[in-house]
Amino acid sequence: MANSSPLRLPLKAVGKVMTMRVPIISIGSTVEDAENLLRKNAEDFDAFDYIYITNTQGKLAGILPIKILFKHSKSTKITEIMTKNPITINPHIAQERAAYLALKNNVKAVPVVDESGLLLGTITSHEILRILYDETQEDLFHSIGVGKHEVTDNILTMSLLTSLKHRLPWLIIGLVGGMLTAGIVSHFEVTLAENLILAAFIPMIVYMGGAVKDQMQVFIIRDYATNPNIKFKRYFLKQIAIILCIAMVSSFILFGLSLFLYGNLKISNVLGIGLFCSLISTVVSGLAIPYFFIRLKSDPANASGPISSIIQDIIGVLIYFGIAALLI
Repeated sequence: MANSSPLRLPLKAVGKVMTMRVPIISIGSTVEDAENLLRKNAEDFDAFDYIYITNTQGKLAGILPIKILFKHSKSTKITEIMTKNPITINPHIAQERAAYLALKNNVKAVPVVDESGLLLGTITSHEILRILYDETQEDLFHSIGVGKHEVTDNILTMSLLTSLKHRLPWLIIGLVGGMLTAGIVSHFEVTLAENLILAAFIPMIVYMGGAVKDQMQVFIIRDYATNPNIKFKRYFLKQIAIILCIAMVSSFILFGLSLFLYGNLKISNVLGIGLFCSLISTVVSGLAIPYFFIRLKSDPANASGPISSIIQDIIGVLIYFGIAALLI
């Protein structure tokens, strides 16, 4: 059981998981005293890897591996066989540092002491294994481009009700947004009635905007998962440059094909400019919104997908019909 320390500690500090439920004896004890301690209080200890020796002020004087204890006579002084100046760690240090020290120095547990050397607790072998497991799992998440597992939802362990609470509200917002999009389209019914060909390209405009948005969203979630220290301004400018190139190439292709197929310059201008502007707008839905949820430490898979999708649909349709109303 972790020790309840009054210290203000970082979330993953060793002080959060240290325990005092380990064998502790005074510096003047003998091997017999240590054996009696183990025999009488065995059920009270979380670990039996070491005996911790303290002076009268409670400061750590040394440690003694249990396996060495029974190799000596009962009258042997603990000070004669203990390891002096053992590896120790401060309670504010990160847990993975304790695991690293344990592995580096081939020890099963690491004592936790304050600046004066006072024994506060110890990181036991099973805690070290847990820390190593958590770090390995986090590294695996990063390697596949998924955010830190403290932030992402675990579908296998999460209850059905919790999953619905995390996901359904955003989809309902998307549903309302879909109704809004339909209202926008109906507002341009006169433009549509005069140019029915525009209606045929609505799915394509929406699809292209959504596809580019999805690409950018996947990139930013993956990139921030693998490197949380990315400079957003530089990242933002690089993404804009890429989207500009994609928008220019795509809009020129659409302009040329539509002009070739329908021979209507006004319609081709609407399609080309509409697609260009729609793709440029994905910087908001595909980049800014996921970044917002990442900064909030919220799982972007739940929220940014539905929200950014409906925002992109609304922006794309508004741009498309707004340009149509201006040019035709």
